[in-house]
Amino acid sequence: MAKSIRSSMKIFVLLIVAALFVQASTEKAPSAGYHNYEAMTKALKQLADKNPEITKLSTIGKSFEGRDLWMIQISGGKGVKPQEKQALLICGNLEGDHVIGSEVALGIANYLVSQYGKDENITRLLDKRTFYIIPRLNPDGAELFFSKTLFEYSGNLKPRDDDYDWLLDEDGPEDLNNDGKITLMRVRDKEGEWIVDKKDSRLMKKKEAGTPPDSLYKIYTEGIDNDGDGLFNEDGPGGFNINRNFPHNFGYKPKGLAVFPASEAETTSLIDFMTRYIPQLKTQPHKNICCVLLFSKFDNLAAGTGIESGTPTFPEPPKTAQAQTTRRMFSMFGRRGTGQTAPQSRPADPQPKKTNSQDIYLFETVSKKYKEITGIKNALSEKPAGSLLEWAYFQFGVPAFSANLWSLRQDTQRMPNVPMKKPAQTTTQPASMDRQAMMRRFMTGSGGTTQTKSNNNNDSKWLTWIDKKNSGKGFIKWTPYKHKQLGNVEIGGFEPYLRVNPPADKIAELSENHAKFALHLVSQFAEITMDKPEIKKLSSNLFELKVTIHNNGKFPYATAMGQRSRSINPIILRLKFQDDKNMQLFGGNKRFDLASLDAGVEKEYRWLIISPPGNSIDITLWARNGGGTHREKVVLR
Repeated sequence: MAKSIRSSMKIFVLLIVAALFVQASTEKAPSAGYHNYEAMTKALKQLADKNPEITKLSTIGKSFEGRDLWMIQISGGKGVKPQEKQALLICGNLEGDHVIGSEVALGIANYLVSQYGKDENITRLLDKRTFYIIPRLNPDGAELFFSKTLFEYSGNLKPRDDDYDWLLDEDGPEDLNNDGKITLMRVRDKEGEWIVDKKDSRLMKKKEAGTPPDSLYKIYTEGIDNDGDGLFNEDGPGGFNINRNFPHNFGYKPKGLAVFPASEAETTSLIDFMTRYIPQLKTQPHKNICCVLLFSKFDNLAAGTGIESGTPTFPEPPKTAQAQTTRRMFSMFGRRGTGQTAPQSRPADPQPKKTNSQDIYLFETVSKKYKEITGIKNALSEKPAGSLLEWAYFQFGVPAFSANLWSLRQDTQRMPNVPMKKPAQTTTQPASMDRQAMMRRFMTGSGGTTQTKSNNNNDSKWLTWIDKKNSGKGFIKWTPYKHKQLGNVEIGGFEPYLRVNPPADKIAELSENHAKFALHLVSQFAEITMDKPEIKKLSSNLFELKVTIHNNGKFPYATAMGQRSRSINPIILRLKFQDDKNMQLFGGNKRFDLASLDAGVEKEYRWLIISPPGNSIDITLWARNGGGTHREKVVLR
């Protein structure tokens, strides 16, 4: 009997173990349903190979680790070259951890191709427009999302001296508890800056005045101090956030490595693609880009409108004894021998940092339509600094929009269902933060940055979503661990990537909605047209020529910022006489350049021409960002 019971117990234990194994094996990784680099490459090649008439796949460059930066061009119609049409640039996954951006960009490409020839409106738009889609500008950083040990990180993988000790990537995080996820460690420390949140013990918040020292904690990223400098995981593998490496409003602490605007191969590849002049073509083939749509952690579609730049970080000059001596030496050249140094104010930053007032209506109109099409009513956003969003608008000169595809909001996707305040571009972390900020998504440790009340409030909302909408999955409870350097610690925190990338079952809906929004954008581009020229005979050899041009689109030909940056080719109206010897203008010019033309506006041009009857005039209207070239020929009768 006892033997039978023991046998039954063994079988029971085995069944429990088997059940636990099945449960563990069926739990999906955050990357389930997403494309790693190899799968993304295969999907793009298959899409291009099956649809050669309207697609072309090429690479705009290589990442630091040698991966291709794929660009798929989609354009229908026959006869008109893609670079002669107005184009929309779509770019995703600039931040290494924002992999959802590349999935939605790929989804848009699939949607456009699948609907061409089937949907009349989409076919018409693709025959008139070109789409340049770069799904993944940071393929190296994105690969961390598919690694065995998950570590949420926004940069690329180019080695960097983060702690300014002239060593590269020598102190990265470690998965101490072997759960496959890099989270956080909290340890009691009387010199700490953090306390356990009384409302929810899973959260930490900044200490308050009068907090007992025994209640204080320090917080670190999970791992050990590899280089013995007293800091933990402050210089791990990589890198630079590509979406903070563009020339406009750039700021980093450039010590230890050559850090400068567009220092990364990925950044320069995109800028080169957008601006390069090709002598054989005698043109910049991609200056036909009239608008840029990004998928990133910045949002100016649901989180607010327009573009308001964040504040970049620059290094302070060294305050050494030698520097102070030098200042004293130069002080004798100050105020007329008084020995006082003439006061010098910090030079003003000449870069524009806010949307031009004349462009606000455009951004507001697009934002309203975005919410209508996608159902996304609000979102969270960081403030950009050194971003593609800023560079595209302030320097490249075109309207630029960015969507944060997965954040705290109320929308048709019902994720997360927590009431939000009035949408605003709320900074969840300063744009100038580097590795330390990226490693600490909701709280920071020694040498990090301050957590705001807004951050803590957002974390609380995420926990509400986890508990009510995600079956309690997404936060790893704090668990004791014996650390060889810190002693007794607890390891826990939000699961990596949870708050950046949605489950894969959201991708299809996000892709279709944003494809419809992209199609709406290209339907709004300026349409510069010319009426049939009118000739009026005033005398035997005197004629009046009248030409009227229109903008039949919904966007202006050039934004006010585009005119300021002088990055947009002007509208050119030009006359060419059949016989220059016997034909002349009675005042005026044969060529007019027009910087812009607002939506729905027309402009009339008149010339008085002295010429024998029967001569002809060729009239050319050229608008690179407004529909290309229009030609008319008139005969003086």
